[in-house]
Amino acid sequence: MAVRAQTSTTSLSQYATNGDPTRGDPYNGSGGGSTSRDFCNSFWGPGDDGVNILFSRMRGATKTTDELRHFWSERAAIEEQYATRLAALSKAALGGDEIGDLRHSLDTLRAETEKQAQSHSQLAAAIRTSFEAGTSVIHAKQVNHRRNVQAAVEKKFKAKQTQESYVSKAKEKYDGDCLRIASYTQQSSFAQGKDLERIQLKLKRAQQTVQANEKDLGNFTKTLLDMMPGWEADWKDFCDACQDLEEDRMEFMKDTLWNYANEVSILCVNDDQSCERIRTVLDQLETERDLDNFVADYGTGSLITDPQTFIPFNTHDPTNPQPAPVTRHADFTRTSRSTRRTALAPAYQPSPSDLHGEYLQHEVSPDGAHTNANVNGYEPPSPNSQTQAWQHSNGPVPPRSREEPSPVHSNRSQQPPTAPPSMAPPPAPVPAPAPAANAAGSRSNSPRRRYTQRQSQPLPTPGLHHQYPGQQEQPPMPTPPPPPPPPTQETGGILFYVKALYDYTATIDEEFDFQAGDVIAVTATPDDGWWSGELLDEARREEGRHVFPSNFVCLF
Repeated sequence: MAVRAQTSTTSLSQYATNGDPTRGDPYNGSGGGSTSRDFCNSFWGPGDDGVNILFSRMRGATKTTDELRHFWSERAAIEEQYATRLAALSKAALGGDEIGDLRHSLDTLRAETEKQAQSHSQLAAAIRTSFEAGTSVIHAKQVNHRRNVQAAVEKKFKAKQTQESYVSKAKEKYDGDCLRIASYTQQSSFAQGKDLERIQLKLKRAQQTVQANEKDLGNFTKTLLDMMPGWEADWKDFCDACQDLEEDRMEFMKDTLWNYANEVSILCVNDDQSCERIRTVLDQLETERDLDNFVADYGTGSLITDPQTFIPFNTHDPTNPQPAPVTRHADFTRTSRSTRRTALAPAYQPSPSDLHGEYLQHEVSPDGAHTNANVNGYEPPSPNSQTQAWQHSNGPVPPRSREEPSPVHSNRSQQPPTAPPSMAPPPAPVPAPAPAANAAGSRSNSPRRRYTQRQSQPLPTPGLHHQYPGQQEQPPMPTPPPPPPPPTQETGGILFYVKALYDYTATIDEEFDFQAGDVIAVTATPDDGWWSGELLDEARREEGRHVFPSNFVCLF
């Protein structure tokens, strides 16, 4: 298959041509002329470009071989350094205090690391002995060829060029004399008198000069002709030697690069086998079995010894034997990881957008307490004294894990479900009974009277959007609404404004839905944490719904 010749980007680019039109195609025999691609038949033609091209090619080939030799040297040094560091790493301490399968896995890791170091060391040795050494031999041949063969040919080529320059100059003079003689002869046929005599004198001098130049041209031409057979033979031999050397070099480089790729592939296979052996050992590692073996081999028993009882000095009798220590068996239940995380997590974690406001900045201290920082000199009205710093009377509600069901708020006491949470439907909300109207005509849904019935109900857990098991979380609003204007005297019963941190879905008729980022105007703050207020968004505000959990919001 023919391979497309690539455009030269080396020192040969100045000699690049579109090919010799007198040559034929060696693959299909078209184009006429010789189809040979031998060097001895390809670098002739008019001028000396063929000689210069071949000289440049051999210089570039020597440079390439030297660069490849440097590449092998650097590659071997990298592998040697990597192998040395891997070998040192394999001898480092690793898991000396472990037991069981984990200890065996760590020992296997160290052993396979040592094998990988040996593989890389072997690759470095192969590069040194086979690739770098062989490339050095080829480079030495090229250097010897350039010093002994090419240097002699270059010397003869310069002598040939010098002789050609002599012939060219002598012919230039001879041609000039011939033109002058022809001109004087033509002028003498038309001149008369003194002009004729003057022209004849010039013609005589020109004839004398042309004889000397003709003699020099003949000598120079004869010398060049005598030199050409020897030059042609030497150049032909040089072309053959260059072609032989190039064939050997290119075949060697092809084989060397191929073998290098194979060596690296073998190294990768060895590394993969080492990793597979590590994985095989890890497949045998069972956490429970290792821990059981540790307890079986090193466990100290389940007896818990109670401390000795205190005996006052006035009742202490040294003659009586000390009572035997009282012991009991440890019978604890292990706490799950999710339960420990739930117990240690804070009540809620505000997002960075919740920490910035136009009038108030809500901060969380390191101990979990919430503080309000005054911003821009604005001091919002303080809520009920028992709800300062956003702490309820029973403390913050701990968050629950995603597997735990959300509590449902109703006026009934919480009862455990009769079916698993994943199968039992959420209990239906029970609306609060409306109290009888009094004689004074006061509002029947007074917040104080209504919240008295809710004191035994826990607040929902924030951060999970008050969803039942199986529901997906709703993403928080990307951008909260702009802050409302500060409360003034004209707001009537509004105490202050809050912003929703999470989505909330109402469970009874008195509650209202809101989304993260909504602004709520607070009108009452009972002690149980179920506050009264209304949304500032009139489009979603519903008449008669103004109860919401206080732990789902923060001060605006």
